[in-house]
Amino acid sequence: MFFIREKKLRGVWKIERDGKESYLAGTAHFFPYRLQKSLRYYIQKTRRVLFEGPLDERSMARVIERGLEGGGAEAIYEALDARVIGGIKRIMAPLLNEPRPLSLLFPLGPSNRDPLYHWFKERRPWLAFLQIWAQFLKSQGWKYSVDLEALKLATRLGREVFFLETIEEQVEALNGVPLERMINFLKKIEHWQDYASTHAQLYLQGNVEQMMSRISEFPTRCPSIVEDRDPVFFERMQNFLAEGEVIAFLGVAHMPGIKKMIRHQGYKVEQAREADE
Repeated sequence: MFFIREKKLRGVWKIERDGKESYLAGTAHFFPYRLQKSLRYYIQKTRRVLFEGPLDERSMARVIERGLEGGGAEAIYEALDARVIGGIKRIMAPLLNEPRPLSLLFPLGPSNRDPLYHWFKERRPWLAFLQIWAQFLKSQGWKYSVDLEALKLATRLGREVFFLETIEEQVEALNGVPLERMINFLKKIEHWQDYASTHAQLYLQGNVEQMMSRISEFPTRCPSIVEDRDPVFFERMQNFLAEGEVIAFLGVAHMPGIKKMIRHQGYKVEQAREADE
């Protein structure tokens, strides 16, 4: 049987005030399904499209460059036991250019002789963690990105595109992710498949509140990434919302805080349904 990987985007909210209508959509940076039909449906109803920050290859390269400055992620490696290190090596083996493949799977004496240790040492903690997580999701078939799909569609449809923050602001937020949260999540590596599956199921249901409670331990569900940025995003969105015909694509973790702020400004906010439009 042919397996359809196209799904509906349900985490979308209609925003209305003074006869002006806009949309707010929660995104997933990595996802196992395409949402192109839904994305096209909503983007076609707007004139302008907002994203958290730049998503082009040059901007992403700048993020990685910043993540390679200063190092420091060896502290994560040193906090992990052999079981977790072995699991990480199996995930990262395709990306580590080590001439002796077995050395990626088994320790070779002191940690400072381990190629994975040097890989950590070259990176900021957040970059090391995110690259490991991204590679794990890729190994599970998560080859799509809601953000990137939306950006490509918005560009193709001729919509005006705006970004709500700079690369520098994004990196500053990532630097604030607590080391302990990354270490604790890595230690639960054997539960990652269940975690990812739960995330995908709840996202497809558009059940943000339940999703936030079930995935609250993910390292980037922290103040520097969510609570500290919500007011900034909202402030920079206000003029767009006042004019209407805009859709804002923000990480799904921002939905509860942003929706609350929007409602406090007198907007009506309700979950959108494609069939009801």
